[in-house]
Amino acid sequence: MKRQALRWILAGGFLISGSLTAEPLSDLRTRLAALQSEEPMRIQVDVELKHRGSAPLHLNKTKRRGRAIVDYGPKGVRKIEQWWTETGVRFSFWKKSKVETETRPLDDIEAQDLADPVEMMDFLLNGATLLSDESATWQGQPARLLVIRPHPSAAARNEEAPPREGGPSPFDLEAKIWLNESGDPLALERSMEFRLGRALALTGQQTLTFQQVEGRLLAAEVWQTYSGTGLAVLHSRDDKKMTVTMVK
Repeated sequence: MKRQALRWILAGGFLISGSLTAEPLSDLRTRLAALQSEEPMRIQVDVELKHRGSAPLHLNKTKRRGRAIVDYGPKGVRKIEQWWTETGVRFSFWKKSKVETETRPLDDIEAQDLADPVEMMDFLLNGATLLSDESATWQGQPARLLVIRPHPSAAARNEEAPPREGGPSPFDLEAKIWLNESGDPLALERSMEFRLGRALALTGQQTLTFQQVEGRLLAAEVWQTYSGTGLAVLHSRDDKKMTVTMVK
């Protein structure tokens, strides 16, 4: 439930008015459409997951490695075969416990975003506000950097999104997209912060780098970090890395 809420926060956000033209976003959506394919494919996803949670008299640490094989077609994710390949440190000051196996290396939404990042990015760009458009670099190469805020309607991407009510929004979200000289996406960074006074604070950051295989856009690597603090004494942090390879 926590991951679903965080995913909604990253996909949602609120609209900030601006006077910048939205044409760069329209141009990017057109370019993205040309990088999408309905041909069936199979990808391999290698996953590294680290978790750390702490509370008074309690500490829990977990480190895992896993792998998933995703079959993807015109109707989306058709099948995911996945398993944990290695489990590292896991301990608790409260009690000894076996490694939880119910958590999967990859869920359906993550698999969809890795296999077809075009759909995810188009959803993010639809109705977004362009905050800045400037020259930059990405990993040493010249790039164009677009900074945006998604439209609130992006929250509909997750069926379990909490209802929006009146008053100031507790969300703060921003997305950055690096493009190469041809206008193709090099990387996407999404960061968010959610606060409810001093009772709850959640932050998340996700960075995707992209690759092109046979003219279609795929994720190459994904780094994401989610952390939370509750009542100033409960702390949790999850770090996840996913590496994508096309399987022939």
